[in-house]
Amino acid sequence: MQQNKKKKAPSLANWLVSKLIRDRLHEEFFGDLGEIYEDRVSTKGRFYAKWMYWIDVLHLLVGFTSFNLFKTQNNPAIMYKHYLCISGRNLMRNKIYSLINVLSLAVSMGVCLAICQYIYFELSYDKFHDNYENTYRVIIDEIKNGVDQGADMFTGYAFGVNAKEEIPEIRHYVRMLKYSTGTVVTNPDNDKTFNEAGLDLFFVDNTFLEVFDFPLKIGSRESVFNGEFNIVITEKAAHKYFGSENPMGKILQISGQPSPGDYTVTGVLKQLPTNSHLQFEFLLPIDNFLDLGWGGAVKKNGGLWENFVTYVTMDESANPDLVRKKLDQFIVKYKGEMNAHGNIVEKVRLQPVKDIHLKSDSYAKGSFVTNNGSFQNIQAFSVIGFFILFISWINYINLSTARSIRRAKEVGIRKSVGAYRKQLISQFMIESGLVNFSAAILAIGIAFLTLPILSDIMGRELVLSFLQIPMFWVWFLGVVLFGSLLSGLYPAFVLSSFKPVSILGVKKTTRAGKFNLRRGLIVFQFLTSLLLIAGTYLVYKQITFMKNQELGMDIEKILVLNGPKVNFDDTDMRSIFQAFRNKVAGHHSISAVAGSVIIPGQVNSTGIDNIRKLGEPVSAGQFGRGVFAGFDFPETYGFEFVAGSWFTPDMPDEALFSVINEEAVQTFGLGSPENALQENLVIEEEGTFRIIGVVKNFHWHSLRDAHTPYIFVFDRAAFDYISFKINLSNIPESLAHIKKTYKSFFPGNPFEYFFLEDEFNRQYQADLQFGNLFFAFTVLAIFIACLGLFALVSYSATLRVKEIGIRKVFGADTGNLMILLSKEYFVLLLIATVLAIPAILYYGGSWLENYAFRIDIELDLFIIPVLVLLLSSLLTVSYRTYSTAKTKPVDSLRAE
Repeated sequence: MQQNKKKKAPSLANWLVSKLIRDRLHEEFFGDLGEIYEDRVSTKGRFYAKWMYWIDVLHLLVGFTSFNLFKTQNNPAIMYKHYLCISGRNLMRNKIYSLINVLSLAVSMGVCLAICQYIYFELSYDKFHDNYENTYRVIIDEIKNGVDQGADMFTGYAFGVNAKEEIPEIRHYVRMLKYSTGTVVTNPDNDKTFNEAGLDLFFVDNTFLEVFDFPLKIGSRESVFNGEFNIVITEKAAHKYFGSENPMGKILQISGQPSPGDYTVTGVLKQLPTNSHLQFEFLLPIDNFLDLGWGGAVKKNGGLWENFVTYVTMDESANPDLVRKKLDQFIVKYKGEMNAHGNIVEKVRLQPVKDIHLKSDSYAKGSFVTNNGSFQNIQAFSVIGFFILFISWINYINLSTARSIRRAKEVGIRKSVGAYRKQLISQFMIESGLVNFSAAILAIGIAFLTLPILSDIMGRELVLSFLQIPMFWVWFLGVVLFGSLLSGLYPAFVLSSFKPVSILGVKKTTRAGKFNLRRGLIVFQFLTSLLLIAGTYLVYKQITFMKNQELGMDIEKILVLNGPKVNFDDTDMRSIFQAFRNKVAGHHSISAVAGSVIIPGQVNSTGIDNIRKLGEPVSAGQFGRGVFAGFDFPETYGFEFVAGSWFTPDMPDEALFSVINEEAVQTFGLGSPENALQENLVIEEEGTFRIIGVVKNFHWHSLRDAHTPYIFVFDRAAFDYISFKINLSNIPESLAHIKKTYKSFFPGNPFEYFFLEDEFNRQYQADLQFGNLFFAFTVLAIFIACLGLFALVSYSATLRVKEIGIRKVFGADTGNLMILLSKEYFVLLLIATVLAIPAILYYGGSWLENYAFRIDIELDLFIIPVLVLLLSSLLTVSYRTYSTAKTKPVDSLRAE
C-alpha cells in the first residue's frame, strides 16, 4: 500500500489534464504514462520521475488539445480560419472603431519601443569593454567630525600604484587627470589652431587601453604611451587637425598649463562609442604630468595631491567586498595619521564601471564626466511607457464594450443556432489578437519615425539596435500576446454572456448607471493624464523659476573669450594682459573687462578641502570653492559688497588676499561680514589669506545646489577666460573691436567666444530634456484618454438612445440632453482629481527635494492639470453627446 502511494503519478498534472481535454480522451491520453512513471521511480528515483511525467504530459497535450477554452466539435483549423475571416470582416465593417483601436495601440506600442530603445541605450553604457564586469571606479566616502561630507571619486596619484603592489586581487589600475581648464592645440605643418576644453584632454597611465577597450585604428596598444611626449588622438581629432593625411609621427603643439610642449602622435583611436562615460579627444602619458607638469613642480614622492580618478580591474575570482575592506585598511596605513589629525574617516566604495553613467549624480565634488544620466529618470520613463501602453489596451476594452449592443444580435443569433460560449469567446479573442498584431506591425514603423524626435529631445542619436537581438522578439511577441489577452478577455466574456431571449425578445434596453469596470478604467486614464500634466507643469515651473531667479550677479550682458595661451613668455603675460584690458575697455560699448581661471557655471577644479579660520585646529577645516580672478571682476559681473572691497592695483603681487561670500562667513565661523575683514583664512598647501571683502551670496552654478562657501583669490595672471560686459544694442561693433585688439596683442591665438547666459543655462539641459519628454508623453496620454472617453460616451449614448428619443418627445431640448449625457464623465474626472491630489503632493514634493532652491507646491499645480484635461474632455464629450442629442426621435423609436 505504501509502495503504491509512493509511485502514484503527480495529482496536479492529472487534474490539469482533466480540465483541458475531454473525458472520453482520458484513457487514450494517459495510456502507458502511469507504467512509465512507475518504472522511472524504481530505476531513477521519484524526483526524476515526477519531472519527466510533467514533461511528457505537457508534450502530449499539444497533440490532444488546443486547450478546452477554444475546442470545437469540428476541425479546429477550419474553425479558426472561419473565426479569422469573421474577425476581418467585422473590423472592416466598422472602419472608424477599428482604425481608432489599431492606431491607438500602434502609437502607444511605437512610443514604448522608442522608450525601450532609450532605456536599453542608457543601460548599455560601458558594457562594450570586454572586462567591464570586473572594472571599478574608486569612490571615497568621507566622514568628518562625525558628519557625512559626501562622496567623491578623487584619490591621490599614488593610490593606484600602491594598491596594485599590496593587493594581489587587483590586476590593473589606471589613473586619469584632466588637462587643467583648457588649452590651445596647433598643427605646425598647416597652422590649424583650435581652443580645446580641458575635459577633452586626459593624462592617463599606459594601462589605459588594457582596462578600457577603445579600439585603436592606427598604432600599437603596447607602446602608444611609452614616451612622455607621445599623444593618442581620436579619429575626430585626426580629421580636425590633419584632414585626410596620416597623422602618425606628426607633431601637435599644446600651449597652456599644466604641461605645454610638442607631442608626437603615436596612435589614433576609432571614434568613441556614444555609450561611454569617458568622452575625450586627446590622451597624454601621465608620466609627463608627474615629471613635467606645472614646470616640474609635481613630484612622484608625496602622493597626497588628490585630483586623480582611479580605476581598478580585478581578477574574475576576486571578491569586491573583500578588496574594498583591504582598501579601507590601505587608506588607514597611508593616511591614517593625517586623517586622525583632521578627525576624518575615509571609506572606499568600488563603483562598477557599468553603473557610472546612471548612478553618479549624488557625488559631492563632481567629476570630469559630463554626460551622466539618471537612474530615477529611467525608472520614471519605464513606468510611463507601461502606463501609456496600458491605457491603450483600456481603450480597446472600452471601444469593444461600446459596440456590445450593436453586436448583441450577432451573439443572440449565433447562440440560438447552437454556438457555444467557448466558441464566441474564441471569436472575440481572435479579433483582439488581430487588432494587437496589426498594431504591433505598425508600431515598429512608428518607432522608426519617433526615435529621431526622441533623439532630438535627448540630444543623443538613437537607433533601434535591439531589433537585431533575438531575445527582443521573444519579449515583443510576449507583450503582444499579453496585450491581446488583457484587452480581449473582458469584452469577450461580456459579449458572450448575452442571452438570446433578452437580445432577440421584447426587452432591448440595458441600464448603464452603475460604476463598473469601464468607468474605473476611464478614471485610471484620467488619473494617469492628470499626473503627467502636473509633472510637465511642475518641471517647467521649476526650470522657469531657476532661470528667472536673481543670481546675485549679472550674466545677461557678458561675452566670454577663451584666453590666450600661445606665443608669449610667462614673464610677460601679466603686463601684456593688463595692456590689452586697458585698450579694449576704452571702447564706448564695453563697460568692464576681467580675467579669471573659471567662469560662472563651471565648478570643476574649484573644490578646496580643509579651509579654516586662522587659529582653528585642522579638524575644523571645511570644504569650499576657490576662484582665481583679476581686476574688475565684481564690476563685470555685478557682485554686491556687504563689507570691504575688491583687489586694487596697488596690492603687492606676493601678498595673499581674498574676497569671500556670505556663506563662507557663516561656514568658517567668521561672525559678521564686518568682523570677517579682521580675519584670515588658512588654505592647506596654499597659504594664509587675508580677507579684504565680503560679497552677497550668489549662484555660481545651478540652483539645484545650495549656497557654497566661495573664496576669490587675487591673480593678475588669471585670464584663462576673459569676460566683457558689453552693450547688447551693438554686438557686431563690440565684437569687431574685441577681435581686432585681441589679434594685435595675442597673435597666433584662436579667437573663440560665447555668451555666458547661453553657457550658464546649459546646466538646465537635463531638466529641460526631462520636461520635454514629460510634455510629449502628456500629449499622448491626453489623446489616448480622450479616445477612451469617446468610447465611454459612445457606449452610454448607444444604451440610452431610446431614452433620449422619449425625452425629446416630451420636450427636452438639446442642451439639457447634453448635460444629462455628460455629467457622469465629469464625475469620473472629479474622482480622478481627488485621487491625483495626494499623488501629486507626494511625488512632486519628492522630485523638488533634488533642488536646494525650489518652488512651493501651490494650488495652480492642481488647478492647471484639471483645467487642461477638463477642456480636452469637454471637447470630446460635447462632440459625441451633441450628435446623439440631435438624433430625431422617430429614428430612435422606429423599432418600437
